[in-house]
Amino acid sequence: MTADPTPAPGRIERARRAVGHTVERGIAAAEAARRRSTLVDVAWTTSERDRQTVGSVLAGAVAFRLFVYLLPLFLALLTLLGLVVGLDETAPTDVGDGMGMSSYVVQSVADASRQAQRSLWFLIPLATWAVYSAGGAAARVLYAIHNVAWGLPRTRMRRTPVAAGITFLVAVGAMVAVALMQWLRAESPGIGIVAALVGIVPFAALWLGVSWLLPHDRAAPWTALVPGALLVGVGAWLAHLFSVYVLASRVDKASTMYGSLGTAAALLAWLYLFGRVMVAGAMLNATLWERRSRDRTDAPPEAGERRRASPAG
Repeated sequence: MTADPTPAPGRIERARRAVGHTVERGIAAAEAARRRSTLVDVAWTTSERDRQTVGSVLAGAVAFRLFVYLLPLFLALLTLLGLVVGLDETAPTDVGDGMGMSSYVVQSVADASRQAQRSLWFLIPLATWAVYSAGGAAARVLYAIHNVAWGLPRTRMRRTPVAAGITFLVAVGAMVAVALMQWLRAESPGIGIVAALVGIVPFAALWLGVSWLLPHDRAAPWTALVPGALLVGVGAWLAHLFSVYVLASRVDKASTMYGSLGTAAALLAWLYLFGRVMVAGAMLNATLWERRSRDRTDAPPEAGERRRASPAG
């Protein structure tokens, strides 16, 4: 009797096969869940669309442009605030508490504003130009992302001044909504909790308007953009709570340990997560509209249409 020439699989090979079988069973279970549940199928398709369009890279571009935009925006706002009412020693902390941001971030910009009091009339136009330039760049990134998400031809954004102005208005509207929620929560805990829950609405409304102005299938009504707007609204609300209860203290700690680099890294991480939500909102709207259009095309004709199409006999 001859020995079996095939050796028994080793421990590493058995582990590799076990992992492979587990992955195959997981994929099969996911495919079965897609066939049973519309929600799972939409989530899966949206994830695939995000992966094919490299959504993580797009979110990184959004985070960078928002970071570049927020710096001159806060510098301009604090400079104007210092020009109108003046900044005392506690103003940066009050602004940070009201906006749910780290006081270190606002204090850093406020220090720069105080040091530039002698060049105030030079600083104001410089900050205004920086806000305009960075706002236009952020709008162009969002414009390109929505083109990619909806599978539209690559076109350049026109009317940059209008886009920069809309970006500024949306940013100010978001800050007003955050400040209002913070004020209500400070005045009354009960009203503050309700305000936090209702806080999804203004963020969702802002993003709904932005999505309508950005590229999308022109056959899609505004209601087709509501799911993505709600997703961004929930994400913005959660991001606000995260910044109030977690990020503010982390930024202060990072600034103490690592200086400005730690603060910039923490803010970029927060903006990246927010960028992921923005990209996911665009992908979700495109996926749902594509599914709706496909179902409408595959639907059988109505009875009246069948009678008109049938030959007379």
